Amino acid sequence: MAFRSDQACRACKKQKRRCDKALPECSLCQRTGRVCEYATGADHQPTARDWGFMEARLTELENRLAGSPTPGQALTSSSTACEFVDSTCGTGPGSVTSSFPSVGATPAYSIAGEPEPNLEARFPAPMFLDVDCYIWSGARLPAPHGAIPAPVLALLSQGNIVLDVSRDYFATIHTWFPMVSKKRMDMGLSLQNAGPDLAMLFLGMKLVTRPATDVSDCSLYTTAKNFLAGLESSGSVSLFCLQAMILVALYEYGHAIYPAAWMTIGACARYADVLCLAPGDHPILGQPATWTEAEERRRVWWSIFILDKLVSMGSRRRCLVPDPESEGRLPVDDEAWDCGEVSKALGYSTSAPYQIEQSSFPRLCQASIYLGRAISYARGNHAMSTSRVAEIMSLTQELTSFGVTVDTQSTTCGIEHRFTLLGPRCVARSALFIVLDRLTCPEKIGAEPGYVSQQGAKTQHELELQRQSMQVIETASDQLHALGLDVLSMLRTEGNVAQSQAHALGLVNPFIMDSLYAAAATFHWLAGESGQDGHRKAAADLDMVLDKLSSRWRLGSAYREMLMVYDVSARVEARMV
Repeated sequence: MAFRSDQACRACKKQKRRCDKALPECSLCQRTGRVCEYATGADHQPTARDWGFMEARLTELENRLAGSPTPGQALTSSSTACEFVDSTCGTGPGSVTSSFPSVGATPAYSIAGEPEPNLEARFPAPMFLDVDCYIWSGARLPAPHGAIPAPVLALLSQGNIVLDVSRDYFATIHTWFPMVSKKRMDMGLSLQNAGPDLAMLFLGMKLVTRPATDVSDCSLYTTAKNFLAGLESSGSVSLFCLQAMILVALYEYGHAIYPAAWMTIGACARYADVLCLAPGDHPILGQPATWTEAEERRRVWWSIFILDKLVSMGSRRRCLVPDPESEGRLPVDDEAWDCGEVSKALGYSTSAPYQIEQSSFPRLCQASIYLGRAISYARGNHAMSTSRVAEIMSLTQELTSFGVTVDTQSTTCGIEHRFTLLGPRCVARSALFIVLDRLTCPEKIGAEPGYVSQQGAKTQHELELQRQSMQVIETASDQLHALGLDVLSMLRTEGNVAQSQAHALGLVNPFIMDSLYAAAATFHWLAGESGQDGHRKAAADLDMVLDKLSSRWRLGSAYREMLMVYDVSARVEARMV
């Protein structure tokens, strides 16, 4: 297969001759014997040798991961990734060519150079201008098209980095946030329509598996953001692109990069709407060929739902992704999806009782639904009527019981599943703090941010709610204190077994830190009011847990800095300086 640049060579541009943009030299320069040069940007531009490395890396990934031939076409050892992409793009159900006229055929991806208007693969505007016309005409999404930036190409061409990155990702991030199909990747099915979007997905995997100690070097993050922007401007829309964007959003959330995290998650929600991933939407990507593929799409939507709730809870801002309908489906058992075991693929509805045992990701989805409800209550400024108090206490009871249920489930699991269940256990407690936070204060506090006191005394309903809320929050704080100490113990155990503390920290997701922070802030508050050493000790223990996690996720450091506001002893010392 011939590769082409996105731009004409210098000589053809100067002489205003038609250039076929062939690499490493165009046909005209080759025929006339002159030197063929393509304009270079600030970054080093890839050579034909660089492309050879990229082909080899992707081919190696396919050959080593593909345990069986892909449907309709078996990969031979001599076929390259680029040839495979070129021969299959537009034939699969998930990424197909547009039925609208195009100027000419181009490869699925090319070498990044000076940007030029993309006339070859326009996104079908009727999808937004007149969706009835789009569906009725049989128009389909164009295959992902665009340039792979030189820094990305250089990175993915290094040694076995593609295999190493995917291995690290599936061994850590995937265990607690499974939304990229490991089974489809193992079988090579996800590679059928591979193009620049697959390179972006690998880059997202590389980014999100980096520890906090490497975050100071933001070049990889900047490269990923620029690559995503380039794919968007080229009209590339695919599930790979969205999955990569979710990983970038997860990275931003885990390292407290704001407002980028807020904006990226919002973009993910919009992107999911473009692909019609919400339950009941028309399948713009086409009908999934397998149940595993359908489940992958469902998990991608749930991943955005979860991140949307998490990024909204601290600010109590409006969530963008609406709650699923009561008949909506939760993800199936994580191991069944990873292994492609259809016999164990039991997808319960979102209204199913929480007492039914679920694996960690469905549990995280359930906890996020509760979190969304808690945010809605916290945003409201309704009078504390009898019915309002009953609603809040009903949600509180559900959250408390859900947390205890998942706690009990965790005690019966091995250490690997205990790690994965940390997320739902803590997110449920975060929801408790959000819905009850201002209700625990002896003063009458309004719904606006900043703990602003209101005039007048609390009603009898509010006083009773204060008493019950304080009991629940103290109990939840004690539970989180025990959970935090358990996390430290698990990290020591797993670190010794794996001989890698970095790997062990990768098994802990950043979703747990908000609840640990809330519990620590509660203990600092109680210690400042009562002076009890037990409260100070518990706060110090949770501070230590956040310090430990901050070596993997900088979000921990951000929470530790905020805890200084609640630490009465620290405030007193600051005044004395």
